[in-house]
Amino acid sequence: MQPQVTQLITLKNAWMASHILDAEFPTPLSQQGLAIYEAAQAERNATQIQDAPSLAQTELLSFYPVDCHPLTIRYAMVSASQWADQESEAMVEFLTQIMLDDDSPARLYVGFYQGKPAACGMIFSHPDCPDVTLISDVCAFPLTNQDALASAMTAWLIAQASEQAEQLCIC
Repeated sequence: MQPQVTQLITLKNAWMASHILDAEFPTPLSQQGLAIYEAAQAERNATQIQDAPSLAQTELLSFYPVDCHPLTIRYAMVSASQWADQESEAMVEFLTQIMLDDDSPARLYVGFYQGKPAACGMIFSHPDCPDVTLISDVCAFPLTNQDALASAMTAWLIAQASEQAEQLCIC
């Protein structure tokens, strides 16, 4: 993996952790969620995106930027659905601590399917790695069409990020 991609992943993981590590009074459950998240991230590998997927599949979802706490909760619930009961609860506690502002290096999105949150993902870019943008944390609720929902979210995120990135990676 290229050094800038590795650095960008490290920056993304540090940004995610900062919402707990920098909190004045983090809850034990949010700390547990961070540990679960970090363990899951350690198992991921980044790959460079060469070709943009077809946007036809993106019609499956309606996409919304996470720009308020209610959407942060929906993002957390979709993401946490990838884990079993107690871990899922810890992940919701961890992910609902995310604070976004205009200067955040991450942009989070929720995809709605038939009016309900069903997929989520992140576009992460950082001034320390100006040539690389990362698509990360893409997942969908475990429904019968889970793979199609995740693929639609991925395709849409790639389309959004490819407008600004020299190099686009996914993990």
